[in-house]
Amino acid sequence: MIAIEFDIVSLRRRLWQILPGALSWGTLISLTLLSFFVPYWIAIFVIAYDVYVLVRIVYMSTHLIYAYRQLKAHRTINWMEKLQQLPKAEMGWDDIHHYIVVPTYNESLEVLHSTLSSLKASTFPAENLHVVVGFEERAGTDAQERAQALTMEFGSYFRTFLTTFHPDGLPNEKRVKSANACWAIKKLEEKTKDLNIPVPHVLVSNLDSDTVLPSQYFAYLTHVFLEQEDKYQASYQPIPVYNNNLWDAPSFSRVIAMGSTFWQMIESTRPERLVTFSSHSMTLLALQEVGYWQRDIISEDSRIFWQALLHYAGNYRAQPLYITVSMDAALADSWWKTLKNQYRQKRRWAWGIENFPYIMEGFLRNREIPFDRKFPYLFRTLEGHFSWATAPIIVAGLGWLPIIFGSPEFHATFLSYSLPFVARTLMSIAMSGLVISAALTLLLSPPRPAHYTWWRHIQFVLQWILVPIISMILSAFPALDAETRLLLGRDLHFNVMQKSRKKVHVAT
Repeated sequence: MIAIEFDIVSLRRRLWQILPGALSWGTLISLTLLSFFVPYWIAIFVIAYDVYVLVRIVYMSTHLIYAYRQLKAHRTINWMEKLQQLPKAEMGWDDIHHYIVVPTYNESLEVLHSTLSSLKASTFPAENLHVVVGFEERAGTDAQERAQALTMEFGSYFRTFLTTFHPDGLPNEKRVKSANACWAIKKLEEKTKDLNIPVPHVLVSNLDSDTVLPSQYFAYLTHVFLEQEDKYQASYQPIPVYNNNLWDAPSFSRVIAMGSTFWQMIESTRPERLVTFSSHSMTLLALQEVGYWQRDIISEDSRIFWQALLHYAGNYRAQPLYITVSMDAALADSWWKTLKNQYRQKRRWAWGIENFPYIMEGFLRNREIPFDRKFPYLFRTLEGHFSWATAPIIVAGLGWLPIIFGSPEFHATFLSYSLPFVARTLMSIAMSGLVISAALTLLLSPPRPAHYTWWRHIQFVLQWILVPIISMILSAFPALDAETRLLLGRDLHFNVMQKSRKKVHVAT
């Protein structure tokens, strides 16, 4: 009976792995084939889909503007001052300690230095900050040298500063960030054991190694945490802005970087949809209770949310933080290497679809979570990755197939003549929404380096004309790649994106 149940579970899990890729490929192949046989109906579908895209862009633009207004409003607040004005409670703001985990592999000393410098500039008392930089043992002597240099400069500033070296080849692990992070946080817990800090008083921030935090981050995070009624059933998600090296990145990298930023801004306004992404914070209590980050997956940033949601029977959420954290856009030694790095980064992000089989199986097993809580998460996860992989291809490519492959009878119809005009008109209106993206790119960018002229500003605006092409090649294709790998049962190896900078921007 056990063997039969195991086979059923394995079969079911395999089905969930196949489903996303089968939906995406099935849609693209069906639209292509049907363009030969029923071009009239495909033309109607294309127009209806373009209208849907237009409505969705208007909807997204509204949320994007609202998110920016929230960021702007929160930026003017002195969060340390607000913390000090909080009424006395059983757990005061000065009881809160922050454990900061920075896993790294081959990041340069410059990148790590900027991250730690931003922590050092924090307005929150250094006495309550505990930092661990987690290196990989397999990185060799270079990592040892970087660790020594960082310890020399930052070792005496924080209450605790620790560098760790995660051994290679431990059981039940893969070469992924989460394995390093687990090793590092447990070593930090051992190091701080004698301080007798209560576990409920600790917030853990798991940062990508290129994350530059604003000086008020921990003060703001602490304030939001203390104000929550269900503070231990929440992760805390800032808005990542990929602007550390934005002025130096090529146009396609800037578009992808700011597009990702805008998506996170939009998601912050819809907390019922929000899932942890990249650098974020959560309580040590919750982290311990869910068993830390899983050490054999790539998308640990979102998986930890699903672990907690299942563990707490649906009573868990991601709380948006209207504060930005600065990170790196894709930038390598050459244009071609940058392009490859960007593709791999987007594919790694799209590999978050590996969570779909996990949450499907978890929801089937956990009957305490109400259906009306389960279904929206399942639908949004599947629909989000489906649209990611198909929408740009449908809009930019498949929409013209009825014109190219339609029969003579179809070409004689009014719809055949009007389809190109209607599609161009709808997409032109939709593209006008990119004016908002261009404006926000300039508003969220650091000051222009002196070695760039005002022409660079113009490039920042004109780059958005490339969106249809870039979104297909560097967004839809990587997503379809990730779904196809999952469909075929092929694993994805963790690729560390090369981070290069000519000038470091420190968030304020």
